[in-house]
Amino acid sequence: MAVAHDEGRGVGPACPRNWYLMAQARELKRGAILTRALGGIEVVLFRGRDNGRAVALAAHCAHAGCHLQHGAVVGDALRCALHHRVIRADGAFLAKDGGVLASAPQACFPVVERFGCIFVFAGAGATFDLPQPEIGAAGSIATRTLPAQSFPLKWSTLISNGMDIDHLQAVHDRAMREPPTLRQIDAHRLRLDYCAGVTGRHLSDHVMKWISNDEIRTSITCSGGSMMLVESRVGRHRAFVILSMCPDAQAGSTVRAVVGVAGAPDRLGTRIAVRLAAWLFHAFLQKDVGILRQMDWHEPEAELTQGDGFTRRLCDFFRSLPEFDAEALQRTSARAALPESRSPSLVVAAGRRGG
Repeated sequence: MAVAHDEGRGVGPACPRNWYLMAQARELKRGAILTRALGGIEVVLFRGRDNGRAVALAAHCAHAGCHLQHGAVVGDALRCALHHRVIRADGAFLAKDGGVLASAPQACFPVVERFGCIFVFAGAGATFDLPQPEIGAAGSIATRTLPAQSFPLKWSTLISNGMDIDHLQAVHDRAMREPPTLRQIDAHRLRLDYCAGVTGRHLSDHVMKWISNDEIRTSITCSGGSMMLVESRVGRHRAFVILSMCPDAQAGSTVRAVVGVAGAPDRLGTRIAVRLAAWLFHAFLQKDVGILRQMDWHEPEAELTQGDGFTRRLCDFFRSLPEFDAEALQRTSARAALPESRSPSLVVAAGRRGG
């Protein structure tokens, strides 16, 4: 089936300045290099051989443009394949004697490893924290990632679909038990809360109805625009899923997700619980795959339902978000270059600022 892009009809920046789930932590072994799309650019991830730290750099070398996926990890730095210049984790280029070269540093990005995943912030510095599920603050959690899926749709289309309460009832076979609420927590977060019962007849619906006693309490926090933290209380069970909608250069999005439940990861009961939660979330999300094909989504022109009103408020939130400007980041890195006559200590400090 042919799939068309939603040509420019999304709402908000092309790529919000936000956290993005880039990979599973286990995908990035020590000394390994991965390439990922981030808005209109590519990013390379590598893991230091000595300290084991994950690092994210702009994919094309600032010196002469070679793609760094062809490079090699040397200690805790990355060596470009073209001229064998070594790039430190903060973006500074190193001379053969280990000193910092007074050249434009490589653009680099904040990285956080959490929930068994690697998250990268689209920007020179993170302006807010990665979302933290309530159960994560209360004790141990076990996590499991879902298969990544790509859609020729903008992140705002996917997020709007995920927070559409009318769609929730029509397609996902849920019935509201209480009036849903939508509130803005701060400049970066908008939260939807609802309590629903199950009306569907799929196997996953029957399982959900049984374990929830037909009462599912859910909060969906849109964080930074392109990320959703879904937290659910299903009977006595609590779980979460973080869904990251990462834009690509063709106005599409790759959706990556990680599911978590409370409990010690090494316990058999916890491992079973996280597998069940992952299956239920995946079955829930798969109901959208066919519907999203060939979608030409747009903001509702009138508020005919409460869901329309919520969607329009969500779109206003999208429009308030700052955009990740990759070209500006590169220019900032270039301005950090210093003349050779500066002292070594000043050159090192400049390299850190530029990264």
